[in-house]
Amino acid sequence: MVLDQAQILSWLGHFLWPFLRITGLFLTAPLYGSNLIPAMVKSVIAATFAAALALWLPNLPPFPGDPFSAIYAGVVQIAYGALLGMAMQIVTAAIASAGEIAGLSMGLSFAELQFRESHGNTPVLYDVMLWAGLLGYMAAGGPIWLFAALAHSFAHGIGVAPLSSWANLAGLGGALFSAAVGLALPVMAVGLCVNLTVGLTTIFAPSMNLLSIGFPLLILAGLWMVTASLPTIDPTAQHLTLTCMDAVAALLPHG
Repeated sequence: MVLDQAQILSWLGHFLWPFLRITGLFLTAPLYGSNLIPAMVKSVIAATFAAALALWLPNLPPFPGDPFSAIYAGVVQIAYGALLGMAMQIVTAAIASAGEIAGLSMGLSFAELQFRESHGNTPVLYDVMLWAGLLGYMAAGGPIWLFAALAHSFAHGIGVAPLSSWANLAGLGGALFSAAVGLALPVMAVGLCVNLTVGLTTIFAPSMNLLSIGFPLLILAGLWMVTASLPTIDPTAQHLTLTCMDAVAALLPHG
């Protein structure tokens, strides 16, 4: 059996088109792009997913034989997959940002950890809320929905969405900040009340200052409010996941 170049490029196209797009997805998507997963494991998972999609997807065009065209096509596919994953990154980023805002409000920003998900030291409450957001994102079915969206992005070939539809992704920045402030608002309100109470008390009893009672009271009240607001994370994660999936759906190419 003799294989010519056209047949080899056709087989490569069936595997490389989904593999490149999945590689971009694994660079930015929550859970898939986690630094806690070794790079070798990610490579094996990406190759497995690509092989499965190669058997399921319709006839895809052959991979370009020209080196410059192949490099350009690879960059476009990786960038498009990374764009899809970045849209879902809003879910965990919003909830983690709520933890950072709450930590700043209650005076816990000095307690930091070296966390593998970040490039430097991060506040402890940020890490806790990041894990809570990731669990809420997984409970809402975000990883499954995201991979299904990537698979359906090949429904009309290897084309990507036009740049005009990418504006929906920019609007997710507002959803990030509004959700983060909304989750952290109870802690911010409690911190404001504690600071006002301690400030008024200091006028009549100077010995009861911020360092003696204000700081411990602020941390205890803040932690109590964070614990009380934990049940709101799951519906917030579900709402953010649906919002991000609408943005991902707008990024999918339409025939």
